[in-house]
Amino acid sequence: MKTIMRYIFAFCILLTSGCQAFSQDPLPYVINGEFVMEEGASDYSICGVNFFLFNKSQREIKKVDIVFFLFDKDGEPAYECRNKISASIEKTISAGQDCSFCMSLDSYMNSIPAEALLIDYLYLSRIEYEDGSLWEDPYGLFAFK
Repeated sequence: MKTIMRYIFAFCILLTSGCQAFSQDPLPYVINGEFVMEEGASDYSICGVNFFLFNKSQREIKKVDIVFFLFDKDGEPAYECRNKISASIEKTISAGQDCSFCMSLDSYMNSIPAEALLIDYLYLSRIEYEDGSLWEDPYGLFAFK
């Protein structure tokens, strides 16, 4: 009888706590990216991505791993380059601060795009903080709930 009561008690605790007890903290960042292809740019020769990144955490960011996909205007994978882009960016971003930066796509390109490409499924797969701690979402599951 005591065993049954323990199971009932545990079940009640699970019901009242909800699923949040088992979920990861909310995303510690906000990110946005825009494909750019301007003549005479100092950050790239062919094209790049302008990023805006906001650090929502209470820790200073040291390095991020960015993942995104490139598509043409019809939503088809871009043939001018690899469709999936993954890159590590060393960038110091204080807690509660934001930064903007440009990442060159020159090394990912097979040809010069005739028109601007679209960025989709943009997320951070890993954040390395100054204190040595890590936040990881290798498949972008938390970014796209």
